[in-house]
Amino acid sequence: MKKIVFLLFSLTIYNCQTKSTIISSKPSSIERKIVSVKENKDVNILIADNNDIIEVFKETSTNKCKKIKLGKKYSFRIIPVSDLIQQGIESPKEYILNDSTIIKYNHYYSLEKNQNICIE
Repeated sequence: MKKIVFLLFSLTIYNCQTKSTIISSKPSSIERKIVSVKENKDVNILIADNNDIIEVFKETSTNKCKKIKLGKKYSFRIIPVSDLIQQGIESPKEYILNDSTIIKYNHYYSLEKNQNICIE
């Protein structure tokens, strides 16, 4: 009888423990057609044709820039920001660029490295 009570107690304790979920933030590559670009002093937001956004922090130590032509597909090395939100928590899919610009998005990514963007 003691063994059965101990077994039930052990199972109860095991089931009550919280299980942690690990969500990876490892960089990966995506290809998107860029249809629009928004910016402020710190960041460029590339908007893709499927409403994905790619946040690109501006590089301050160099004047070199990656040339982007709107309507063309580009490959990016990104970190999936919107996938890092904890399970079960609903947050609005809106990126607030400044006081007057709010961008609704499908998926939100951040470029792996800082980079300056030039529009052709």
